[in-house]
Amino acid sequence: MDLESERLERRQLETLSTPELIRHALSETRLLVKAEVMHAKKELKQELQAAKMAGIFLGAGAVLALTSLAVLFVALGLALPLGAAVGVLIVGAVLLAVAGLLLFLGARRIPKKPLVHTQERLKTDLQLTRETLQ
Repeated sequence: MDLESERLERRQLETLSTPELIRHALSETRLLVKAEVMHAKKELKQELQAAKMAGIFLGAGAVLALTSLAVLFVALGLALPLGAAVGVLIVGAVLLAVAGLLLFLGARRIPKKPLVHTQERLKTDLQLTRETLQ
C-alpha cells in the first residue's frame, strides 16, 4: 500500500513545474526542521530534568561530605586522649558513607551524550537525503 501512495506522489510531482517543485521541497524542509526542533526541545527538557536531579544529588552529597569530614576531624581531635570520641567517629563515618552513596548516585545520573535521539534522527535524515539525491 505504501508503494502505491509513493507512486501517486511521484506522478503528482512529475506534473509540477520547477518553481512548484522548489516550493514543495521548501515546504517539506520546513516541516522537517520544525519536527526536529520539537523533538530536540522535548529531549533537551528530559535531559535537563535528569541533570537537575544529578545536580541535587551531587550538591547534597558534597555538602554532606564536607560536614562529615568536619565531624571526622573533630572526632580525630577528640580521639587523641581517647575518650567519648568513638561515638563522634562512628557518626562521621556513617555520614561519609551516605555522602559517598549520594555522590555515586548523582554521578550516574549525569547525561553522558547530550541529545542522543536528535543526533540519530539527524544522521538518518541526512543519510536518506543523500540516498534520495543520488
